[in-house]
Amino acid sequence: MKYEKFKKIEKKDHSQVTRLLKQTTHLTAREWVIARLCADFKNAQGRSEMTWIGQNLPELVPFFNEPYSRQEVSNARASFKKKLERSGSTLFYSYYSGLITKDEMLDIIHTITKSITVLLDMEDETAGSNHTDDVQTMLVEVLRRINAELGR
Repeated sequence: MKYEKFKKIEKKDHSQVTRLLKQTTHLTAREWVIARLCADFKNAQGRSEMTWIGQNLPELVPFFNEPYSRQEVSNARASFKKKLERSGSTLFYSYYSGLITKDEMLDIIHTITKSITVLLDMEDETAGSNHTDDVQTMLVEVLRRINAELGR
């Protein structure tokens, strides 16, 4: 079995990867890796193969030494989703309620796209301008909808 993600950081240990992630996200290595694997390994019904992922974790990811149970995979994925929702709520609430200006939000969006490039690079993915342009376009569209609702 050959999984090509995470090769650029294979010489790092779990805590080093978490420190790298904490520079741009609120995620731990555990949450990030499990979310990535759950997205990449789905069965014919579109469900993540949590048992298989947990059993094969050390072979799939160089900085994981022990397999995980299905429950540990599920818990890491749930933690990822909870942090994602909280981060999104923080971002859009701050703009919606006027805690940050439009220009501040646009600066944040620019920083977000730079962070996406870093994360994709850690996964050995090429972050072409299409990826970051798509993210910027989606976020700006959300801002337009918020502005329209607020009458800005």
